Amino acid sequence: MINCTACGYDKNPDDAEYCDACGSELQAVVPAVTSGTAPSVIQPSPLPIEPLIISSPIPQPTYSTPAPSPTYSSTTATSAKLISKQAGSPVPEFTLDSNAVVGVFDPDMGPVDIDLEEFSGGETVSRSHGEIYPEGGVWKIKDLGSTNGIFIKRTGQTRFGARITVPETINTGDEIAFGKVRFLFQSA
Repeated sequence: MINCTACGYDKNPDDAEYCDACGSELQAVVPAVTSGTAPSVIQPSPLPIEPLIISSPIPQPTYSTPAPSPTYSSTTATSAKLISKQAGSPVPEFTLDSNAVVGVFDPDMGPVDIDLEEFSGGETVSRSHGEIYPEGGVWKIKDLGSTNGIFIKRTGQTRFGARITVPETINTGDEIAFGKVRFLFQSA
């Protein structure tokens, strides 16, 4: 079993790449072999967890007459893709061109735009898990009150950040986890 250096969970299978509890990328345990002695196991040292610092106050909603939908020029993000990070996934990628609700089908609530029920880990996805949408020329993601959260691993980072609690901007190359189902985000 592999111990997670982020949360300490110790029941991850030996071949797991990501923690079953928190979704962090797991560090492989590397056997060290010296001549004439039995191999010993070197555990990776835990990386420090840096606190999330929000430098500006969270904006409060304003209620007014809705503005007309914005029109985007060719220099703004108008289409994007979610590319599955799972080998042999039932749907290799989803194309986004407007607001999309991510979740699983529910007979009482009806279908969602991106249904993750058939994906490995789909049992960790809520009916209306999250929403991805363009706003002001960028793509954003927000949690719709899911049970298992949405996590983002920014381009160049080695692990997923804390569960998102407010809408976040997403950029090409970011990884997004809806519960345990992971995607690579690419905007056109």
